[in-house]
Amino acid sequence: SGLNDMDSIVIPVDKVTIYLDKSLKVLGLHTEARTTFITSWLPYILKHEYNAFRFVPQAAYERAASLCISPQPDVVTRVRMLFKGICKEHLANWANVQTEAEKDVAWWADVVGVDPARAGDVTLFRVLE
Repeated sequence: SGLNDMDSIVIPVDKVTIYLDKSLKVLGLHTEARTTFITSWLPYILKHEYNAFRFVPQAAYERAASLCISPQPDVVTRVRMLFKGICKEHLANWANVQTEAEKDVAWWADVVGVDPARAGDVTLFRVLE
């Protein structure tokens, strides 16, 4: 699985933190999980003027790294991100996705395969990875 001009977004480095926080919130991550996710990636992201990234669908991730939990949870949320630094000179290679970052981040829930309502339901046994 990689990044390309059809399944990713490209965003300037100064907008990445806010975009990721909004996206991760839509995917059902609580504040501490979002903060940990962003701070672990930030040193790598800050090295680039622009970044291309996408979230991996849970089904694809499950095929690569299955998860077995007992008792079986009601909701499993597995969030993985692929990213690549993009220099300004190569932005033309990413023309199709440069405006994607301006759209509502809610579409990532469909891409990843997350049901935000169930992921946020504290009455369910939920697992977040």
